[in-house]
Amino acid sequence: MADIVDAVVIGAGLSGLQAALDLHQAGRSVTIIEARDRVGGKTNSVQRPDGKGVQEMGAAWLNNSNQSHVWSYCQKFGLTPVVQNIVGLVASEDVNGDCHMFPFGEMPKFGQLEIENITAMRDMVEAASLNQENFQQPKRSELDSMTFDQWCRNAGAGTRALQTARLWCRGTLGQDPSDVSALSFLEIARGGLGIVNLRHDGKDGAQHLRLQEGTQSISIGMSGLLPAGSIKFSSPVSSITQDTSKLCTVTTVNGHKFKARKVIVSIPGPEYKNVAFNPPLPRQKEMHTKSARYGCYIKFICLFKTPFWRRQGSCGLAQSFRGPINHCRDTSVDGQGNYALACFLCAGPGRKWAGLSDSDRCEAVLKQLGSLFGVGYEAVKSEFLDSITSEWMQDRWAGWGCPLATTPPGTVIGEGADGEMINEKFGGVYFVGTELTNEWRGYMEGALRSGKRGATQALTDLSTDEVHL
Repeated sequence: MADIVDAVVIGAGLSGLQAALDLHQAGRSVTIIEARDRVGGKTNSVQRPDGKGVQEMGAAWLNNSNQSHVWSYCQKFGLTPVVQNIVGLVASEDVNGDCHMFPFGEMPKFGQLEIENITAMRDMVEAASLNQENFQQPKRSELDSMTFDQWCRNAGAGTRALQTARLWCRGTLGQDPSDVSALSFLEIARGGLGIVNLRHDGKDGAQHLRLQEGTQSISIGMSGLLPAGSIKFSSPVSSITQDTSKLCTVTTVNGHKFKARKVIVSIPGPEYKNVAFNPPLPRQKEMHTKSARYGCYIKFICLFKTPFWRRQGSCGLAQSFRGPINHCRDTSVDGQGNYALACFLCAGPGRKWAGLSDSDRCEAVLKQLGSLFGVGYEAVKSEFLDSITSEWMQDRWAGWGCPLATTPPGTVIGEGADGEMINEKFGGVYFVGTELTNEWRGYMEGALRSGKRGATQALTDLSTDEVHL
């Protein structure tokens, strides 16, 4: 019979590693089962083909003020922060392809009434996301009964404001505002301390810092704090069986069985359907995992000889109401000659772009960058070296998507109390991940906080079990 450990953690992403570390530091035995051949989950830092540093195929941004857990690991492992460039102009493209640039921190050069309407809608989203009453019943159910698009329309959003809301939603989830509930979007904005901070690239904002060594260095460092042999790689889980109230069996696709008193599941919700739970998951949990879905969210990183956009006075941040690029950011590390723009292809325009040939996809992006930064296609092409593509929709272990799955209106998140689903456990099985937190949902910080929460639940129950033996 296999040795019995205190806990098996499924998934060696940030939430799983954090849960395992907390258990280990509390003196508990733990085994991590990981489907991939690496740690990191949705953190995946890859070397440029020319060797000039790394670019992020997964999570890329953090900050050193209100993301205390992820920042503490950066300090612990001696990682090098790179401040996101916000010096210069932001490029903007309208639905008809007209482009202009405006100073970072200001509004695009639209009509005055349009700017006032966008500002009013932004302020309403900000206030709604920070009003705790909106996340309690009965307001919670009301917000979950409508789409984010309808909520914006009800709040008086005009055409430009609706296009702006669509830009936000696509950039956050890869989905249109008509695809997700108002509650879903407002919860994400709340977790990032408001829509303004969630979209901000400056101090305290969600996109303030990157890491020269790559964010996967955090996961690698965390794994090094665990006992040797704790992580079992290339071991997808096929089933989780609760044999008794105090013993579980986790079985992998290759037939290996692991016995544990508790199991912490740290895989994305859409991947739950490929694991046989015995007994079956509770109705609410099953309905949520079936209804939560990813949008189209593709990262296409363009590597360049020089940061040509800076010569145009731009900081590299761009947004488009037209597509296929929804937005892009400068992900350069100047000291390494690592010059790059990370372009995000989202929702409908992203799906259409994904259907092109490789050469046509690249050409479409370079042409759009030429328009956005006012230099033209040939100038961008002359600077272009190579590209790296992260197509999360083809990655089963990411749940076929990124950064997080969310729900359409009228599913299950509006039924209960705020945080009820996040804290839900199922006998001796606990659920963690960046989608299961009210704080920094979709970010590395959220994953770490969720992992700590799951470990606390498991440790409390382990102690309770022992008291009653």
